Amino acid sequence: MINNFRDYISSKAFILVAAVVMLSVSGIGYSIIKLDHDSHLSSVKRDVEQGLYAATEQIQLRFFETVLVAKNVESILSMSGGIVETHISRVVEEFQRHNPAIIAVALAPGLEITHSFPQTQNRKSIGLKYWQVPAQMTSVAKAYRTQSSVVSGPVALVQGGTGYILRYPVFLQSPALKSDKFWGIISIVINADGLLNANQHDFGNAEKYVFELNELRTPPEVLSSLDVAKTPMRFQPVVTEFSMLGSKWRATAIPANGWPAYSPESRYLVGSAFFSALVLLVVLLAYRKLAVKKENAHSLLAEAVGCINEGFIAFDDKERLMIVNQKYLDYHTDIADHVVTGMTMESLVRLAVENQDILHDMEDKEAWVAQRLEDFRNPGDSFLQTIGNGYCLKVTEAKTPHGYTVGIWTDVTAEKRAQEAAEAADREKTDFLNNVSHELRTPLTVIFGRATFMRNSEKLPHAKRLLSAIEAEGTTPEELANAVTNYQRFVSDQGAGIADSAQHMIRLVEDLLDWTKVARGKLDLDMERLQLDELSSSVVQDLKPNAEAKGLSLTYSGDWTAEAMADKVRLKQILYNLINNAVKFTDKGSIHLSMEKENGFVVFNVTDTGHGISEENLERVFQRFQQVDGSMTRQSGGLGLGLAISEQLAALHGGTLSLTSTLGKGSTFSLRLPSAEADVSLEKVA
Repeated sequence: MINNFRDYISSKAFILVAAVVMLSVSGIGYSIIKLDHDSHLSSVKRDVEQGLYAATEQIQLRFFETVLVAKNVESILSMSGGIVETHISRVVEEFQRHNPAIIAVALAPGLEITHSFPQTQNRKSIGLKYWQVPAQMTSVAKAYRTQSSVVSGPVALVQGGTGYILRYPVFLQSPALKSDKFWGIISIVINADGLLNANQHDFGNAEKYVFELNELRTPPEVLSSLDVAKTPMRFQPVVTEFSMLGSKWRATAIPANGWPAYSPESRYLVGSAFFSALVLLVVLLAYRKLAVKKENAHSLLAEAVGCINEGFIAFDDKERLMIVNQKYLDYHTDIADHVVTGMTMESLVRLAVENQDILHDMEDKEAWVAQRLEDFRNPGDSFLQTIGNGYCLKVTEAKTPHGYTVGIWTDVTAEKRAQEAAEAADREKTDFLNNVSHELRTPLTVIFGRATFMRNSEKLPHAKRLLSAIEAEGTTPEELANAVTNYQRFVSDQGAGIADSAQHMIRLVEDLLDWTKVARGKLDLDMERLQLDELSSSVVQDLKPNAEAKGLSLTYSGDWTAEAMADKVRLKQILYNLINNAVKFTDKGSIHLSMEKENGFVVFNVTDTGHGISEENLERVFQRFQQVDGSMTRQSGGLGLGLAISEQLAALHGGTLSLTSTLGKGSTFSLRLPSAEADVSLEKVA
């Protein structure tokens, strides 16, 4: 009886204690979850608020830039005394290039729109009289009254959608009134959707945020209290107020679906609370005795290591392999089948030396093995190791307090290649700067030297002889004429040298400008149907004096029926570059330009008997700022852009530029362009 009563009391007490524990754990869990939600919500709101501050600063900057553009247009109006469409159109185009949200810039002298830029997209706003549109006249009147810029919006736009309009009053100086006279209004229309750039928070994306920007026309306290009273807590936006162009504005933002109802950690906290309650309940029932077996712990560790996205390997204090994950084996495919638990580090190193090609070919294998084992036994800083399959791995090894050694193998192949590419780009930049400096200095030196001669011409023998002939008595007309002729020839020679050097500099600058256009995709072609035989013959005739000056023969043969759709100027530029390149690198012999039709293409071949190019340098000649001889002492000169530009021009024509060459025997550059007949057949098929 007593035992039964004791058991009954114990069971009731256990139930009571269990209930108290469960309620306590539930209360604590609820408090933690609520604190976590409040903290998360506060963090999200603070993050959105910071983004909103950044957005309002961006908006103020946009309108400040817009005011600057309006001032620029006002300056054009003031200086020209009227509307200069070309100048203003250029200003607007430049502004729109940097600010795609700008829809139009309208000029309204006398409050009637007479011009709207870009003109092709905003013609329906021409003729609008602001005094006939009360919705727009309010902001226009305010701009006139305050004589300062005014922003109105959001408003429905003539171009469609909603946006904001900057009203900029223009007062031009009037000599008759001896004061500034009101000229009219400059209106700059900004698309509301493009007002914000997508930074950390894309407030312009309606699927993510509800964003509003309005000018405050009532006291902010009234608006805030009304919004708070009408809006549920979860949908109360973040609000910021700021001044812009003399007015108070208010920006609000809130996620499209409202603030989060729970934090990302809530489910984990709920699970933790439930788990804690369950554990406490189990403890009250009995002391759970559970021995975690070493095998289970090892399995858990092995699975965790297998999930690592880096190679992992571990050895015991006897240097025997304990754990290796699949990522490590993927890196070492050459030896993966031979890696087994229990093998020593030395066996693994020697296995790599014998099976990995990059290590198998080294001269002193034993020295490398010894050094690798020394690094393993006394780990220090991370080091790089190149293995098969093109992998470059960063190896980080460390000793544990119990004498175990663990290694992490991280794939840094992409970073290594990026570093090498960056170093190559830096070398290319340095070579380019050195090359440009050298090439520009050469003609400048010639210009300076010859100009110095002409500046001090009275001290030169030619001038002295001319002066002596003029002053001497008994000088015959023939002698005087010879003296004048010699002096004129000297001046002409100096001027010719200056002109040649200046022309050289112009060609260098033109090459740089052409490459810039090609690289930016801004080079447009003026395509027309060309008779290629006449064009090729004229190019050869133009450049024949350059070849003959070096003792070379320049000839041409071609098919007089060949035609193609091409840009005449740019096609000539390609041929000039190819022939001039041949003349530059040919010391003796001949250069021949041939042109023929071949399978729907017209093929130009420029063949020379020059130095030739080795096979490993064939692709290099088409790279920008590159020549086979990149040193400063090369005899050819130039920036190394001619062939690069020619290759890009050929591609723009739908053709190709290729090179075949034999070192010491000469080279042939081949330009392939689609023939006019091929273009016509393609059009018919289409």
